[in-house]
Amino acid sequence: MGTDRGAALRSPGFGRDTIQRPIPTSKAHPALEPLASGSMSSFSKRGSPELEATLRRMVVVFRFLGLIWMLILVAVTMVANPPPRTWIVWGAVALAVVWTFLTWLVAKTRPGFMAGWWWFTFDSLAMLAIGAASVAAGADELFHGGLPLSLVFTGSLLGGLPGSLIAAVLLGVEQFAVHVIADLGAVRAAGSVIFFVVGAIVGWTFDKLRDYDLARQAAQDELAKEQAAVVLHEERAALADRLHDSVLQTLHAIRMGADDPGQSRYLARRQERELRRNIEEWRSEFRESFRANLMAVRDEIEDTHRVEIEAVIRDDAQMNPNLSAAIEAAREAMANAAKHSGSPNITLYSEFVNGHAQIHVRDSGSGFVDDGMRNRVHERLARRVEGVGGLVEIDTVPDSGTEVTITVGK
Repeated sequence: MGTDRGAALRSPGFGRDTIQRPIPTSKAHPALEPLASGSMSSFSKRGSPELEATLRRMVVVFRFLGLIWMLILVAVTMVANPPPRTWIVWGAVALAVVWTFLTWLVAKTRPGFMAGWWWFTFDSLAMLAIGAASVAAGADELFHGGLPLSLVFTGSLLGGLPGSLIAAVLLGVEQFAVHVIADLGAVRAAGSVIFFVVGAIVGWTFDKLRDYDLARQAAQDELAKEQAAVVLHEERAALADRLHDSVLQTLHAIRMGADDPGQSRYLARRQERELRRNIEEWRSEFRESFRANLMAVRDEIEDTHRVEIEAVIRDDAQMNPNLSAAIEAAREAMANAAKHSGSPNITLYSEFVNGHAQIHVRDSGSGFVDDGMRNRVHERLARRVEGVGGLVEIDTVPDSGTEVTITVGK
């Protein structure tokens, strides 16, 4: 019959069907659409947390550079030509120092607030006050340096190019008025256009960095979806191949060998076991499933000794040395029952109790009539689990059967 079954499996027309399975594709990521259409506002556009943290650091760094620039100019002014109202100078310095460190603190502790309208409003008032301090103090030269210019970075953080241009307008109008009031000349007053130039560059840069970052995130999401779709497709293809290689071939072999009921029963039983084991593998949350491994050992004993072992395995866990030792002991217990008990009924039962895994192998055979044989079997089984702190118990009644209980910590 084995030869007939092999011929049946190799018979013409029973080869694998050739099926072309298209790789699934997904539509464009929706996050790309606002970028392509330009519908996303610069004031609502935000990059990844990592990018936004980098942009905040740029704001803080330029503010500290502006503070250093201002302190140098203040020192030169106070040494060369102190203005009549020095208290305004020192007030401006105090405001600049406090506000710069407050900027650093807000960036560190309130990042969302720093990119909002309230902070931009407060920051504008502080920078405009510092920008007007030179005229208010009666200084011949402006000593605020580049500190007020850092407002364009705050505006860029708020809203990219539009936000930076709002900051540039505020600074440009104020500084133009300061130059006129201080009578510093029309040419120097016209130099206030530098705020618009710097604002345009910084704002455009912030916008582009966010655009590129959003596009990168969208591309990564799209790639992840494509990879997930491919994995799902491959899993389905593998499932179809497994069913073809097992179920369909076995059914065909049974049909071709219908004149041998014993062999047909064996093939059906083997296929039932394989399906159950596959289902347990697919259901299990564990990569190496205790339940699947124990069922595989049961199947191996059935195939080797041509017996049927009914199995009930209630619990599952990730395989570990303890469970591996218990399964090896159960393998020997099932093999002993299949070879020596003479029982047509062998059962395998497993459960987890109080943090321990228990495996029971029962048969209704002849049992142990010789205590010496029972002790030798017990010793062999115990040797398999003693290294992991396991226990083996054998309960036997002559002519009524034997139950082997294997216990290990799970």
